[in-house]
Amino acid sequence: MKRILLAGAIDAASQNFVRQLSQNSQLDLTVYTSSAVRLPESVTALTEEVLDEGGLSAAMLDQDLVVALVPTIRLARTATILATAVQAAGSPQLIISRTDDIEELPLEERQARQTLLAAGVAFDLVDGFGSISSMLGVAVTPAASFGLGEESPLERFAG
Repeated sequence: MKRILLAGAIDAASQNFVRQLSQNSQLDLTVYTSSAVRLPESVTALTEEVLDEGGLSAAMLDQDLVVALVPTIRLARTATILATAVQAAGSPQLIISRTDDIEELPLEERQARQTLLAAGVAFDLVDGFGSISSMLGVAVTPAASFGLGEESPLERFAG
């Protein structure tokens, strides 16, 4: 079983992703977030400030992989904290996924890469949940956006 820590702010899309991952019996999932969210019972929830090095380091212990969900504007700052935490936890593999599509801050990404490389951290920087799923080697099933028996706007239009 692969032990995965998902760290960062959890919004509706992230909750859906966590729900889908929790259905995979090959994954033992822990979520480390400051967000007050509802998670599946099979997921271990740790509610802490993500930028707390000590708490994050402790959450990373015994994890095979850490997936950090980070907004572009905080990449450089968060990379420093992640590097320290990963080293303190025995260097689990790190995947950083940007949580937005801001392209106007290349310096943030460059500084984050330099920080992690200088620290000797094994990491991948990806965009989006599809990329995370690919890196994890798991197939995530698409979730219904509408309730049981409801039609999507396109289905209503076509009908």
